[in-house]
Amino acid sequence: MRFIIISDCKGKNNGINKEILTKIFKQTVKLQPQFIVALGDTVAGHPDEDVLIFQLKHLKKLIYKYHPDITVYPVAGNHEIGSRSNDDRYEKAFSSFYGDFALDSSLQGYNNLVYFKDFEHVRLIILNTFRFRSAHKIDEAQLNFLEAAASIEKKYKLLFFHSPAFPTGAHYGNCLDLHPDYRNLLWSIVDKHKIHVVFSAHEHNYTRRLIDNSFLDGNFKNPIYQVITGGGGEKLRDKYISSQGVIIPPIARHHFVLVDAEGDGLNVYAMDLKGTVMDEFVIKK
Repeated sequence: MRFIIISDCKGKNNGINKEILTKIFKQTVKLQPQFIVALGDTVAGHPDEDVLIFQLKHLKKLIYKYHPDITVYPVAGNHEIGSRSNDDRYEKAFSSFYGDFALDSSLQGYNNLVYFKDFEHVRLIILNTFRFRSAHKIDEAQLNFLEAAASIEKKYKLLFFHSPAFPTGAHYGNCLDLHPDYRNLLWSIVDKHKIHVVFSAHEHNYTRRLIDNSFLDGNFKNPIYQVITGGGGEKLRDKYISSQGVIIPPIARHHFVLVDAEGDGLNVYAMDLKGTVMDEFVIKK
C-alpha cells in the first residue's frame, strides 16, 4: 500500500498555492499512490462556507488533474474549520465536501472528522485538533475514541492530526502544548498502544523527532516518531526553539511525504519538489 501526505498548501490562487502544488503532483503522479491524506490547511478558508467549498473544489480539481478519481482522506486544520465560529458549521461544510469516502468507524457528533480507516496492513486514525471552542485540544471523547481505535494489535497504526503535540518552532507553546494535561493524556495513549508514527503539520517545514522516555520525566516508555510535514505551499520557516528528541531539524523546503506499507515494514520518505529524498526511515513491527 502506498499513499502520500500533503498539508499547509494554502495560497492566493483560489485559496491554494497552485504553483507549488502543481510541482508536488508532477512528482507524486510518478509514484502512483493509492490515496492522499490531506493533513490540514490545504486551503486558505473563509468566513463564508460557500467560499470554503469553492476553494476545496479548486484543490480537488488540481488533484484530479494528476490523480484522477483518487480518494482524499481529510484532516481538519485551522484554516478549514479554525476558530471562526462557536458552532460546527465549518466542520459540517468541510465534512460534506469530503463525504464521498467510506469510513470504517467515526466518532458520533464530530461530523466524520474523527475516524479511522483500515487497509490490509495499516490503520489510519484521524483526530480533530480544531473542534469548535476547543482549538489545540483533543477532548475526552476523542481520547476515548483513540483508545479504542489504537487497541488493535495486528496492524501498523498511524495517527494524524493537524496541530502538533510537540511543536519545535514557530508555533511552540501554541499547539497541543497549549493544553499540556490533555496533550499528555493523548500521548499516554499513543505510548500505551505503541502507535507507530504520529503525523502533524501546522509548522511550515519538515521535522522528525523521537518522543521517548526523556519526555515528561520518563512517563513515556516507547520511542515513537513525530513527523511534522507542513510544506505544501505556505511560507517556510526553519528556526526552532525546542530541540529535545529532534532527529531531523526543521527543513524549510516545500515537500510531501510518501508512505509505503508492506507486510514486514513501513517506509516513510519526505521528498521535495524535484523528488529528492530529504529524510527517510523504516518502522519494523
